[in-house]
Amino acid sequence: MSYTEVCEKGQGGFARVVEVRDAAGNHYAKKIYNPQKQITDAVGDEHLKRRFKREVKYQSTLNHPNIVNIVEQYLDDEPPYFIMPLAEGTLRDDLNADPTLGGDPRKALFDILAGLEVLHSEGFVHRDLKPANVLKFNSGTNIYYALSDFGLISGIDSDSSTLTGSNDSGGTPNYAAPELIRGFKTATPLADIYSFGAILHDIFGNGAKRLPYTELTVSGELGDIVSKCTKRLARRRYASVGALREALYNVLSDRVIIFNSSDEEQAVKLLRDNTTLTEEQWDIVFLQLENNIEKSVSCFNIFSVVAEHHINELHQVAPELFAALGEYFADFVINNSFNFDYCDIVASRAQLFYDLGGIQLQAKIALALLVMGTNHNRWYVERKFVSMAGCSISDKLANRMKIEMEVQEINFVAHIAHLMSSIRVEKNVLHPILQQLLDS
Repeated sequence: MSYTEVCEKGQGGFARVVEVRDAAGNHYAKKIYNPQKQITDAVGDEHLKRRFKREVKYQSTLNHPNIVNIVEQYLDDEPPYFIMPLAEGTLRDDLNADPTLGGDPRKALFDILAGLEVLHSEGFVHRDLKPANVLKFNSGTNIYYALSDFGLISGIDSDSSTLTGSNDSGGTPNYAAPELIRGFKTATPLADIYSFGAILHDIFGNGAKRLPYTELTVSGELGDIVSKCTKRLARRRYASVGALREALYNVLSDRVIIFNSSDEEQAVKLLRDNTTLTEEQWDIVFLQLENNIEKSVSCFNIFSVVAEHHINELHQVAPELFAALGEYFADFVINNSFNFDYCDIVASRAQLFYDLGGIQLQAKIALALLVMGTNHNRWYVERKFVSMAGCSISDKLANRMKIEMEVQEINFVAHIAHLMSSIRVEKNVLHPILQQLLDS
């Protein structure tokens, strides 16, 4: 497709960006290979060009709303370039205008985490996460943020060379993890966790200056989270995006907990205060869950404090209780409404139940996410379902999902129609047995 250049948008370390228009009048961003001289002198043009092409190919495999999409690529042209959606601005622009993001930064922060989780799950590390590389889009009905500028992206354990020169051997110093000083080969997903902590410092640090590559902190409840994200020793940071998301949600949530009974308060306290529970303590938790379910009382207070480490522990020490807890959780997900941000927390826990559970639990969890994702129009959750119901699952699991739909009277056709429109996937991404349900 041919494009007409409209105006220059900016120049980065590796490329310049131009706003372009296609024949139909649609506007895009054209990113053209154009490294700064000092980087070329330090690394070499041919090496940089190979990197540019490789990173475009990497990015084009990551199909997710919170990762900037590659519309077209022209890597054999001279200079090579690619086309991507035109952003309204960047997170840096928003922070410059208002460092608090209107007092509610949750949308930007949870969008970043959703993009990072996909990136990490596919075996990549961004390595240059910063506000300027988080683009802001406005679809007309929804404002969202997406990760961009993958010039430093790396496959984990890749053979990427260290860049020197103006790039300080590891991304942007004010956001780069300490281990990146030694070079890109040391980068793991925990380096991106550090960078996210630096972004939190931008928002909640009251404009405080900071020294690059150091542990950061802020006042108030966010202090512990920022500190844990930016530990100098990488393994002391949050182990995953999911764990970080849950901690952040718990602090930023404005929900006031009202307990249904003193017994429920005791069960919640046991889960909140203990990483490992005794058999007697788990009995208290399960008796309270069953009591709430029997009386049609919400189990939200209990499930809000069932963390990933509790699920892993129960799977190891009491598989039968793990399965029971997973089924209670699936019912909780499918029968309740959640705020937008909390959907991602629920989906992360559901993924753990799915990964560790048997076919019966996997079927119930997958369908619970389908219903929650489409009812809440949450892209992140909808994509979780697609991964749980894709062509690679067994026929046995697909058939079990079919049975669960009939038992629970789930309108599969309606939910999938919404999903296909929402995240723009085709029915052929689903297992053939599930595809047949759409044709009947």
